[in-house]
Amino acid sequence: MHYQKSAAFYDAIYAIRGKDYAQEAKRLHELVRQHKKSMGNSLLDVACGTGIHISLLRNLYDAEGLDLDKKMLKVARKRCPGVVFHHGDMVNFKLACQYDVITCLFSSIGYAKTVGNLRKTVKTFARHLKPGGVAIIEPWFTPEAWRPGSVHATFVDQQELKIARINISERKRMLAVMNMHYLVGTPQGVTYFAELHEMGLFTHEEYLEAFRESGLEVVHDSEGLMGRGLYIGIKSE
Repeated sequence: MHYQKSAAFYDAIYAIRGKDYAQEAKRLHELVRQHKKSMGNSLLDVACGTGIHISLLRNLYDAEGLDLDKKMLKVARKRCPGVVFHHGDMVNFKLACQYDVITCLFSSIGYAKTVGNLRKTVKTFARHLKPGGVAIIEPWFTPEAWRPGSVHATFVDQQELKIARINISERKRMLAVMNMHYLVGTPQGVTYFAELHEMGLFTHEEYLEAFRESGLEVVHDSEGLMGRGLYIGIKSE
């Protein structure tokens, strides 16, 4: 559970960082139309977080979400009334139906942590895909691209919400380590807390092999939605 304390502030932080969910949803839809061969329009967003992508895609797809963090799901359900949200782990969730599209965006795949879990996750996606369906994963940094020692800071300055989030990028073997320090001010007072995030640093070949091992044809889009690329897996019909 990585966002137990910061879930309520997550959207404010990434709004100030300029994350363009609307443009990402538009590009995602274009890629689905390009690669999907199945005839339906059901979509499962895995590691859906606060549900912003779903809120933008629900008019185009019969969309559902899945996340391990109950507090993030609480925000998502409030944002998207009527949408089905599942509580589950992307590595091994078991749902009763299959989907035309499965997405895992904003580098959430890094929370699989190990190559073994990466492979299990893609296999789980493949099992839940309809024939001709597509699984789209936005990767985390590769080992070569990760820069330990980098200092990062984000500041939110709303009338009744002030946030300073600071961390230093670290590395522990094949894990990116980020201890996020938060100072949050509201009319109720000022609080400090920290959240530890550890994410797997997978190579390009490890991503490709995970898809191939799961029986999916894989296409790599080097640009993707926000410059981190995308892996698109197509299930045979």
